[in-house]
Amino acid sequence: MTRRLSIYAPIFVLLCAALQLPAWGLSDGTVSGVVRDAGGSPQIGTLIELVRPDLSVISQTFTDDHGHYTLPRVVPGVYGVKATASLFLPTLRENLHVAPSSKLVVNLTLTTIYEAFRWLPAQPRQVDEPQDDWTWTLRLSANRPLLRMLGDGPLVVMQEADGQSQALKARVTVRGGESGFGDGGVHNDFEVRRTNDDRKQLLVRADLSQAGDPALNTVVGYEQQVSPNSTIKTVAAFVDRPEIAGGPDSQGFEAMVFRSAEALDLTPMIHLEGGSEFEAVHLGETLLASHPFGAVKVQAGDTALTYRVTTTPGLEGSGELDRESTLVPAVGEADGRLLLEHGLHQELALSHTDGNVRWTMAVYHDRDEHPMIEGGGSVNAADWKAGDLLYDASTDTLRVAGAGYSTNGVLAELHDVLPQDMWLTVAAAMGNAMTMDAATTQPETLQQNLASIHPERAEMLSASFGGKLANSKTQLQASYRWQTKGSLTPVDTYNRSLADPYLSFYVRQPFHYRCILPNGMEAMIDVRNLLAQGYRPVLTSDGSLLYFAQASRAIEAGLAFNF
Repeated sequence: MTRRLSIYAPIFVLLCAALQLPAWGLSDGTVSGVVRDAGGSPQIGTLIELVRPDLSVISQTFTDDHGHYTLPRVVPGVYGVKATASLFLPTLRENLHVAPSSKLVVNLTLTTIYEAFRWLPAQPRQVDEPQDDWTWTLRLSANRPLLRMLGDGPLVVMQEADGQSQALKARVTVRGGESGFGDGGVHNDFEVRRTNDDRKQLLVRADLSQAGDPALNTVVGYEQQVSPNSTIKTVAAFVDRPEIAGGPDSQGFEAMVFRSAEALDLTPMIHLEGGSEFEAVHLGETLLASHPFGAVKVQAGDTALTYRVTTTPGLEGSGELDRESTLVPAVGEADGRLLLEHGLHQELALSHTDGNVRWTMAVYHDRDEHPMIEGGGSVNAADWKAGDLLYDASTDTLRVAGAGYSTNGVLAELHDVLPQDMWLTVAAAMGNAMTMDAATTQPETLQQNLASIHPERAEMLSASFGGKLANSKTQLQASYRWQTKGSLTPVDTYNRSLADPYLSFYVRQPFHYRCILPNGMEAMIDVRNLLAQGYRPVLTSDGSLLYFAQASRAIEAGLAFNF
């Protein structure tokens, strides 16, 4: 009973405090942007209208000398923005969701009648084509509406948001290389996302890999906006990794994961999230576990105060339900027993946004039961029979479960949105981490080495840089995370949004030679801990060499095909 009160008391206090704050000035949002022509030149004096879904006009303004406009004091809801100028067809952007106190950026491109009709010939409606409210449409090869005849007569250009995905998007990826625990072999990934009227989304993801016996990871997710203030999300996953083994009688890892969450805007300034995770794991024996999580956010203008609570690492909110790196349960073995990492994470964070810069200060308290520690090397028969590790034969990596610990910590983070679609994040944190002292020159058993792993105060510094290059469309991310020497688990271990350990980078490059290569083809490379830093080597009793580390070096590359 005491533990439950410790979890829900801060939420109750925040709700009571928020309800006492004045709501004036906090419910309205702002819509702004820049209007350009097809050549990129800003358009001065363009009429901008904020419209309802039925196209009735709510407010209007004009662009300034730089093509910029602002629509202030927009009540939260769903709207459209229409741009009209002489010599151009009107342009309309629909299904814009304005949240309380939000600042929505909507950039528009004006098109001449000549430019619009360069996509002819038009295709007439087919007999089996779904009916909609469009009187007449021109369609691109992607079969999306381009032009629309409004009920009041004018022909307008229907424009999607920059980078907005199609209603149906698919990706096939083939990748392989040097991987981490539970991710070995050559992977064939398939992903489909289906979006319906901006309120429903279906995700199907499958990963079939071959490293000896075939392995399979599958994910199915569904998201729906059930009301203007509420969204539900459900994700189910199945994992089958036959190459992972425990003791002599434990071969083949299987898991089922079911997650559900709801996000609710209780008032214009109070946002609530809550959900749970159910896990069923089998490796020689079967484990069942349930992990709830929740958050309450109080927004006052550009400043927000957020309280989060979770009972499993990497699941702090509904936005992380389908994050691939957290869908495989963190499982280890000790004394021949299967163990799941879990505990309690409570965090109070204050954040403020000033233009393109957002800073966050957070304090947290963690209790981590069975923290997972990874490593690699040659495992001898005696250590194998002891039942204190899981071994992945496809990557020659291992995982052990450490002793539980508690810690208080602090995190500071600064995120800056740079020009040209780039961003920069720096972070610093302090808290306990599982640490291993420098190895001795004398051989020791695995159990003796594991006994030397203990929680100790540690510091973390990280910097990340990434974005998308405008001309080449290259997506890139590079990061470096330093941590106190000897630490084997991350500081703030429940926060999986921090940078990967040490030097890591990710690059995805689309090919532009459409006359030679298929359209939508991309090359990708994913590198983690490139310099193999943070390794703690140990010499076992029979002379075998093992190591433990926050993350083993992993280098993967592959090709992706987007449809």
